[in-house]
This record gives sequence, structure tokens and C-alpha cells, in this order.
Amino acid sequence: MGKDKDIGAINTSCYVQVLGVGSDTGCAVPSALLFFDRQRYLFNVGEGFQRFCVEHRVKLAKINNVLTTRVTTEATGGLPGMLLTMADTTAGGLLTGHVGMTIHGPPGLHTLVNAFRTFVNVRDMGLKVMEFGRREGAGAVGIISRPVVKNDAVSITPIIIRTAQDKSGGRDSNDSGANGEQHTAKRQKIDDAAPGMSLPQAGMDIPSTATESAAACYVCELPDIPGKFLPHKAASLGVPRGPLYGQLARGQEVTAVNGKLVRPEDVMEAATPGPVVLILDCPSEGFISALADAENGVGKWAADAEAGGKVACIVHLTPRAVLHLPAYKAFIKSFGEGPQHILVAESEGSKIPIMKKSAALQVKLNALDSDVFSLPPEADSSSTPAPAPAAAAEKAHALPANSVVGTNMLRYYLRPVAKRGFNSEECDDVLDAEAIRAELKKEKPQALLEAERAFQIKKSPATTETDVPAAVSQARDDTFAVTFLGTGAAIPSKYRNVTGLLYDRPSHNGGKGASMLADCGEGSLGQLHRRFGVQGAQDILRRLSLVWISHIHADHHVGLPALLAARTRLLGPECPPVLVIGPRPLRRALGSYAALEPMRFRFVEAAHTTEEANATAAAGTMNEDNEPAVPVDVQAAIEEAKKSFGLSKLESVRVVHCAHSFGLVIESDDAVPFKIVFSGDTRPCDALVKAAKDATMLIHEATFDDSMLEEAIGKKHCTTKEAVEAGAAAGVYRTLLTHFSQRYPKVPVIDENFVHHVAIAFDLMTVRLTDLPHLPALVPAVKVLFDEEEEEEVGEEAEPEPQMF
Repeated sequence: MGKDKDIGAINTSCYVQVLGVGSDTGCAVPSALLFFDRQRYLFNVGEGFQRFCVEHRVKLAKINNVLTTRVTTEATGGLPGMLLTMADTTAGGLLTGHVGMTIHGPPGLHTLVNAFRTFVNVRDMGLKVMEFGRREGAGAVGIISRPVVKNDAVSITPIIIRTAQDKSGGRDSNDSGANGEQHTAKRQKIDDAAPGMSLPQAGMDIPSTATESAAACYVCELPDIPGKFLPHKAASLGVPRGPLYGQLARGQEVTAVNGKLVRPEDVMEAATPGPVVLILDCPSEGFISALADAENGVGKWAADAEAGGKVACIVHLTPRAVLHLPAYKAFIKSFGEGPQHILVAESEGSKIPIMKKSAALQVKLNALDSDVFSLPPEADSSSTPAPAPAAAAEKAHALPANSVVGTNMLRYYLRPVAKRGFNSEECDDVLDAEAIRAELKKEKPQALLEAERAFQIKKSPATTETDVPAAVSQARDDTFAVTFLGTGAAIPSKYRNVTGLLYDRPSHNGGKGASMLADCGEGSLGQLHRRFGVQGAQDILRRLSLVWISHIHADHHVGLPALLAARTRLLGPECPPVLVIGPRPLRRALGSYAALEPMRFRFVEAAHTTEEANATAAAGTMNEDNEPAVPVDVQAAIEEAKKSFGLSKLESVRVVHCAHSFGLVIESDDAVPFKIVFSGDTRPCDALVKAAKDATMLIHEATFDDSMLEEAIGKKHCTTKEAVEAGAAAGVYRTLLTHFSQRYPKVPVIDENFVHHVAIAFDLMTVRLTDLPHLPALVPAVKVLFDEEEEEEVGEEAEPEPQMF
């Protein structure tokens, strides 16, 4: 049980607040924050949560209890990144800080934490994992007998809900089942796997044995508020002024001067019953009966509410599709008119972006070049009215009038009693794109003039440049494009998410298209939604066949499990697996995630895709066991992935960073091939320069400003100058700089000798081969745009450098 020693008796303010919802959240479950003066309790940490906190100035420091409603990437995808950021904050940038965090959740929580032990130093952080429901046995449902948190401020008790299949003894999420048995003969133990965990050999499918399992709801009970002390009553009973008054006020009996025993209730007004908050999450229709159960489920509290009970507020984190089912509507109405309902999923239909600063910047960049900086299909050029209280939804969906839409930052005050009710002062307004454009035209006319010059180059590149390679001059708009899902280093910020690249070939495979990812930092799935809209993001997931991960630092791969799970939900559990190529330690982490929820993928170590490995495979070299040095399954999986994306070459290059760090070279199988190179994270690297020779595009990290060479050397990154020089040495056509330190939002200074060959990447920027000639000409316009941009905020302290443990 979480007993907080520093709570104290004084908690004059308490509210529950909605966090992390909006029109562009992707597939993350929203969060709710239970706030006290001296303590915070966070329910769910979906992807993008820490970025949301930076945007909205929500401090992480006092959050030391996280309670999850599900053990899935939707509800916990932001947890590893948040822990890393908090550890860095407490340790002054050394990532050895003692966070003192306790995580509570239903069965599967230990498996989740085991998944990110590979890249999060759980032990030194002082992380406590409190998984409930195991002791009660498989298939346990209902109210857990003991609160998981109990102190002077609040008592929090979970209620486990399951589907009817799970309650009747259905397969546990950690059992292998028939799907796993067919792989038994080809499994092998790996050194860093969890006890009892086995994974298939490289190149084989990693079986996802998960089923829809337990979810948790939470009952948060605040203590009664003592009544007012009445001195005149105490005096009338013979109690003298002084210490005895204090004892009575603290609930202690005293003896009056006349020898009579005086009890607190004799001299105090009646206590005000402590309010109750319910945090509910019903993942699918199958959970509703367990949720509404009047004996063991949350339905028990509905009876109390109808009788004038203590339930003040109910936060529904339930998905919108479930929220409007007749059975769920009936469950809501069973609480009567007493409690206030916060319907978080109802905000999904709003036009309020969760990352408003980034969305506003995208509108400004779109004004400079609407092709490179596109707006999502759903974006409206005009403002849209904010969502109204759910009385409007009542008419359309028959939801109760005593409910509101759970917009971002909405508060419901529990204490003081005089403030009881909703407060929307911090809620976001809609994004008015037209007003942003008008302000840009007024405040930054020079930016628009520079953009016009770039547009003239775009219209007639032959008149301004004579060395356009054939791969560019003969390309169509749909030949190849790269979209930057994140261009920041280490941790997400208001303007830049962490690393992710989408490579897309819209016309490949007879017009069906083909997609792959190079790195997949936290929030990559949400970024796909922001850039392409819901339908567009789903189309990309359908044609995604390959994900390549550069190294094990968290900012380059934490978003992958959520993306794989979303793809599997979209296409079904028997969909073709995605080939994941990455560093060896990633294999163990993904195997643990696959035990928690369905995700279809194959895994191949990046070391099997180097130039040496490719030569070994081509030569048919055998190892000491007289087996192919590069397993046949690996070779087949790689060749299949290359074919699906139209590649003649897919090669990983060892670079200078942490262990198992690589850059990526791809070359198309077109008659006039294009060549794209991605550096990953690295110091200047001769092997990368050699591999990038004459590339069409080099995407190179430029983490630090040129004045910070020593820091770049110490953290094994590049300065802007070093990245630009790498492109020049390789003779590439265009160098695109990315992976910028989040402390420096300004556009980096580029040496005048290289300005015609270098461009700067921004989040949600899409660069086609046909954009490359004029891309450097956009840099002056962008520089003007950023001349007076506010300094970036990346959390409570300096930028951390992710570590591998």
C-alpha cells in the first residue's frame, strides 16, 4: 500500500483535472490528475504526456504515484519517457536520480516494467511496482480488499473488471496458448530475457500471446471534513479555554473542570462527508457487465449515489465507441442526478489540438510552403466553436445533462467546499488558423518575401541550378517522400517531438504504396495523425512493412510498441507482420510488450544488415556450427522487406555513439535509383561518409550548436558544422539537418559555403524528391520566422541524454 509520509494533515485544495486529450492524440488513453496541495496522483500516462506537460506547464516533480487503468501502450506509452525525464531532473542531468515513483496497475504491470528495463534504470530510480489482482487468483474481478493508497488525504481502491471470457477462466495474457506452440521448435533463450521468457530466432515472427485482459477502475475517497469547533458550547460544558479546546478540535475527548467527560461531537458541528471521485475506463463492450455489477463492480457506488451518497464526480476515460453503447448509457444514468460526469472521449470531435504551440507553428510554416509544410486533411482554415457541455450531446446521444465534455485542463474542485464544481479557466481555445496567418503577414512580412523567392526557384529549378541529379529531375511527386515525425533530441518539447522518419513511396506496388519508418520515438503514432489525419494515418499503417531502429536510446524507439499495436488492432491479429530491424537489446523489450497486447512483427538484428553481413550472406559463408553465418530466415525476411519497398540496397552502418548504434542506407531499385542516408545519432563517422557517397539526400543529426563542441564530443553527437561537413565530404546532393537539442529552438547557423546544399528539418515536414532543389532556399524564410520565437521549454531542468542500461 502506498503510504505517503509527507502528506500532513493540511490539504486545503483538491481537484481532479483532465489531461492529454484533443483532436490529434492518436491512440493514447487520456490522463486524469488528482491534485492535492502536497501530493499528486496520476491516472494513465499515454504517449505524448510529458510533451503535453511542457506545453501546459504541468509540473512532474510532485507526481510520485501513477495508477494505470490498463497495462497497454495506449495507457502507459508515455511512462518510460516520463520516468527518464524525472530521473534526470532529480539528478541534475545524470539520469541516476531517485524518482521515488510507485506505479500501480492490474495484472501484467510487472511485464510492462520488465519491457522497459532495457533502457530505463528502474533499480536506481527507486521505482516501486505494485501489481494488484494476482493474489486474488486468475480471473479475479471486483473490488480489491485493500486500498493501494491510503493516507490523511485520500484512500484509493481499485476495482478490477474483465470480459466475460476472462472471468470464466479464459486464457491469461501471459499464457502462450496455441499461437505460441507452433513456434516452440524455433525458439531460443536470449541472455537478457526475463526469467521464463523465450523468443523466436531472428527473422521469425515474435508471437503475440496477449488477449484483451483485465482493466482497472479506481475509487478515490477523501476523508470527512471535520465540523466547525463551537467555543460557546465547550464553555457551557465547563471546558476552559486553552489546550483542551485544541484536543477537542482534533477529535479527542477531554474532561471538563466539573469532571464531566466532553466528546468532540458535543462541541462541534457535524462533519461534512468526504467526496468520492471515480476514475472509470471500460475498454470495450465486453467489460460493461463487470463494470456495472452492483455487488463487485462500480455499480455498487451507483446505489449509494442515488441515495444521496458521496460520489461527487465521475471521470469517464472510456473510449467514445463504448461511451455511446446503450448498456453504457444505462450505466451512467444509474448514478442519478447527483454526481457530475466528465466524458473525456467526447472531446475527440473537437478542433482543439493537444499540441497547440506546434499546431500554430505548422500553420505559419504552411504559409511559407504549403507542399512541404502541409496541414492535415481535417484542418479547417477557420475557427470552430469549442465543445459545449454535454447537454448538447444529450440531445444527440441521450447522455445525461449532468455531464460535461472532458476538455484539456478542465478541473473539478472537491475542496474547498465553497469551490465545489467545474473550473475551465485553463482550458484551451480553438486554433484560429486565419488569425495566425493574418498575424504572420503583419508581423513577419519578410518571411513571406523570402518564401516567395524560394517558390520562384521551385517553379524553374533549371534556371538556378545545373547539378540536379537524374534521380531528382526525373522523379515524380509520388516517387518518394520523407516525413519528419520528430526532429528533437532526447525529450519532446513544444515545437519538436523526438526522432522519427516516415519513408513513403505512394506509387509503389501498382499504386498501393509502401511505407517504412526509420526510428520511432514516443508519440510517432500521434504525429502521423497530426500530419495525415485519421484516415491518412491508417492508410500508412496498412502499407507499413518495415521499421528500422538506429540504437537503444529511448528517444528513438519508445513509440514503436504503440504503433505496432495500433496497426494490429486496425488490420487484425493475423495481419502480415512488420519487419523490425534494430539493435539487439530492443528484441527483449518488444517481446515483453508483445506479451501484453497483440502486435505482429518479426525482428532482425541490425548487425545482420551491415555491408559485412550482406557480403557474408551473398557468399553463403557458414559459421562454426556449419550453419549459415546469416540465418536463412533473416536473409529471407530482409529480401522480402526490400522488395516490398522497392529497394536494391538496405544497409546498416556502424556509427560512433553507444553500443549497437547504426546509420541507414537505402537505395531504390528504380531504373534511375535514388539513395537516402540517415545518420542516426553519431559523432563524425568516416564509415557513414563513405556509405553516403553521392547520396540523393543525407539526413544527419546536428544536435549541438557549433559553440558546444566539447559537449558534442562528450555525448557523442555532432555540431551543425560537423553534420554539414559530413554531407559535403560525401558529395551528397542535399543534407537535411535534424535531431536538434531541445534547449535551442532557433534555426542553426549554416556556413555560407554550404547554404545552397543544406536544409533544416521541422516536425511534420514532408520532403519529396521533387522538393529538394528549392529546399535550401526556404531556410532564410524560416530564419525570419524564428527571429523572435520564445525560448523553448523542455521540462523542469536541462535536456537529458538517454542512457542504455
